[in-house]
Amino acid sequence: MRFDEVELQAVPLEIEEPASLPSERRTPRFRQVLALLTDLSLFAALSLALFPLMPQPWGWREMTALGGFLLMLSYYYFVGAWMLWGKTIGGAIFDVRVDARTLRAASLRWALIVAGVAVTAIIVAAGLLR
Repeated sequence: MRFDEVELQAVPLEIEEPASLPSERRTPRFRQVLALLTDLSLFAALSLALFPLMPQPWGWREMTALGGFLLMLSYYYFVGAWMLWGKTIGGAIFDVRVDARTLRAASLRWALIVAGVAVTAIIVAAGLLR
């Protein structure tokens, strides 16, 4: 029998949604923070790797373009990883899973992370400027 004569049979895809964890079995906050810091370090490394490719001297347009690129890439990284596998690279290292695996829940979680990182950066910058 040749390969083009093989008849494939459809197999139903059965995906089980993970049951939500009871409150006593939730991941400790410390491991969640370590997983987030690991994921953010990937983007810090990427931005450092892209700096030599930026035109000299750096202006606000170049920095805005780099920031927008990293923001867009972070959306696809976080939301895609949460929807496909339920965890990111940092989540795999520190065993942190995401229960809600819908586009809306993942997008909202990403937006909250971006807002939290932005507020933290503003607070740190204000403290350093004093």
